[in-house]
Amino acid sequence: MKNSFKRALRIYKYLSVLCSIIYWIYIVIDDYVFIERYWPNNLLEYLGLWMLYFLMYFIAFSFYFWVAAVFLIFIYHKVIKKYQHKNDTV
Repeated sequence: MKNSFKRALRIYKYLSVLCSIIYWIYIVIDDYVFIERYWPNNLLEYLGLWMLYFLMYFIAFSFYFWVAAVFLIFIYHKVIKKYQHKNDTV
């Protein structure tokens, strides 16, 4: 079970980096019109707002990833492995 959590942590790290890159590319593309018009005046406001949204999305991503990972690891180790072990001994 410990190896399953290590594997899940490795997958989580890669997906976190990928989601972060995708988010920052998306936010610049999505708000490009506002960047062109208002960037000199509202630089800190935009950066703060983007960071706040990034934090909210990252916390939600982390929560949902670990809920799904723990559920799947638990099901695999407590149900599927036990069922396979019973079939092997018969």
